[in-house]
Order: sequence, then C-alpha cells, then structure tokens
Amino acid sequence: MPRYTFLCEACGEHDAWKSMSSDVTNDVCPDCSKETKRVYNGFQVSKMDAKLKSHIEQGMTPKVVTKNNLPQSNMKQQNRNPRPWMM
Repeated sequence: MPRYTFLCEACGEHDAWKSMSSDVTNDVCPDCSKETKRVYNGFQVSKMDAKLKSHIEQGMTPKVVTKNNLPQSNMKQQNRNPRPWMM
C-alpha cells in the first residue's frame, strides 16, 4: 500500500497508508476529523540533473483537461484496401 500525504488547514500535513483502489484525493484529519486534501510531493531528486529534476517536478501536479482540449487521436485509419488474404 502506498503512503499519501494530506494537508489539513487547521493541523497541517499528515500521512496515510491507503490502497490504490480507494479514494486518494481526500481524507479525514486524524486529529480534528476535518476534510483534508492530498498534497503532491516529488520524490528525492537532489542529485539529479537540473533539467530532469525540473521536468519531474513540473509533472507532479495533475493537469485538469477537458474533453475539448484533448489531442486528436493518433490511431491509424483503417486500411481501405486490405491485403488479399484479409478479405
């Protein structure tokens, strides 16, 4: 089970072990029982190349994308002239 970090506005950060199939976006604070939100932290990157480190850190916060902003499909169009043995 992975460990997730959550932020309570009143008490600060706390860690919780949760299964990957459970809701990992929200949790309840163990001290005050208020709703908390997940904090996205990067892993240890202190001795990495600066370009790679910045690329990893930028990718840690999830990007909200709507259906209209999704890229077009890269799927190949079906072949209009199939091979003779495929008829």
